[in-house]
Amino acid sequence: MLELTELIGKGATRECYAHPFDKEKCVKVFQNPQKARNAFLEELNVYNKVHPILGNFICHYGSELVETNKGLGLISELIKDDDGKISKPLVSYVISGQMVPQIAQEINKFSQLLQENDLFFYDFNLMNFVVQKKGKTYRLCYIDMKSYNNYKSWSFLGLEQISKPIARYIVHRRLKRMYELLHLEMPKKK
Repeated sequence: MLELTELIGKGATRECYAHPFDKEKCVKVFQNPQKARNAFLEELNVYNKVHPILGNFICHYGSELVETNKGLGLISELIKDDDGKISKPLVSYVISGQMVPQIAQEINKFSQLLQENDLFFYDFNLMNFVVQKKGKTYRLCYIDMKSYNNYKSWSFLGLEQISKPIARYIVHRRLKRMYELLHLEMPKKK
């Protein structure tokens, strides 16, 4: 059993702890441990499906769940900059005015991969992206696997689950909204 003590991040339903034995990894746990097994297994399924396409645009996951003092956990890559500090979310680059052209290019590549491969992620909150800085290179990393095929709106009555055109439309609209928040021009579809 892993003893988790160093909290490094917290979302609405989950917490992220530093891995006690591997400084390059973190362990995600649910605040409500009863939800962990099914949710993490689904997240691993999504990761295994999209990793061959998205590669380094997502953080790398361990292959199985682990027992911790906080309940069942999922081990993943801890995204850190070359100075050893935890990488900042995309929103901090926007707020501080540090958006560089390479980050915008990474966003464009990520968006293009999603749309070309019908990968239906729906939550493009700027906190769901982390930007890793290694020297003069920037890596965009999307960290929200749980939003895959998980559109939480009653307006389409779940039709996006059975209609790819509706799902594509929703993803495109959400990406467009993200580009507007970033004050970037969304590339035209090829």
